[in-house]
Amino acid sequence: MASVQLKGYHVLDKIKDGTVGTVWRALNSAGSPKAIKQLSLKHASDSGLVRKFKKEATLTRSLSHPNIIKVYEYVPLEPQPFFVMEYFESQNLKYAMAHHPKWIHKREFQILMAIADALAYVHEHDILHKDVKPENVLVSASGDVRLIDFSLASTKWDRMLQFRKKVEGTPMYMAPEQIRGEKCDARTDMYSFGVLMYELLTKRPPFAVQDAAKFLDKHLREKPQTLRAHVPTISPELDAFVLRLLNKAPDARYSDMRTVMQELSRWIKQETVIRLRQVKHAAFEYPQQATSSAPA
Repeated sequence: MASVQLKGYHVLDKIKDGTVGTVWRALNSAGSPKAIKQLSLKHASDSGLVRKFKKEATLTRSLSHPNIIKVYEYVPLEPQPFFVMEYFESQNLKYAMAHHPKWIHKREFQILMAIADALAYVHEHDILHKDVKPENVLVSASGDVRLIDFSLASTKWDRMLQFRKKVEGTPMYMAPEQIRGEKCDARTDMYSFGVLMYELLTKRPPFAVQDAAKFLDKHLREKPQTLRAHVPTISPELDAFVLRLLNKAPDARYSDMRTVMQELSRWIKQETVIRLRQVKHAAFEYPQQATSSAPA
């Protein structure tokens, strides 16, 4: 691509296109690599999307955790604002699960612990992510993890000021209360984390359908199969742990993500046994519409 300058940043190439913007790889004035997320031109005239875009940048910038992507600044460039993030050489977890399954298999509980720690941190700051899924988790070659995309995140004040039902998220990973537009809390992200964990351990989602609307109905009404139905060598205790995360009733899940981390630590200690576990490959193909989501 032709040389492009954005307010002191030299754009090198495109990382990916999202629903409302594009992520670029760039260099700052000191020559250090950064990632730039820029609102697309077709959405630049939508004042609501511009406010939401700025909120994502501001909220993420306020967070400081080793497993959450860093945001350095928001630049209100006309007509296409952007914000600057750390450049994290990585692949998203969904891609890595499909293309590097053995590598992921050896690190699955370390990855889960990192995600859980990031979620515990944001919950302790009265923030809900509301779009926890493998596509929003980046994993580097060294095993470092970053939780990304806070475009749907809500603060305590957002939830206090919400007067009508608001349904947002990715159908494959949404908690029942999120689907119904009811009050959400930390246990809502916990459910999505449970879906991610089920998928990571069995190499298939809890519900295998080809239509996004059917995912919603199954999350609302259907109990998932046990993990042992797919991977018989998973222990009954681990199976019960994941299924509790996926309970339809928030009160029946764990109280918070720190408690979930305590449970996860038990399985990390059994790493040698876990690495010997045989995982059958899933024949299920992910439907495009079911994995689509909020802006990247």
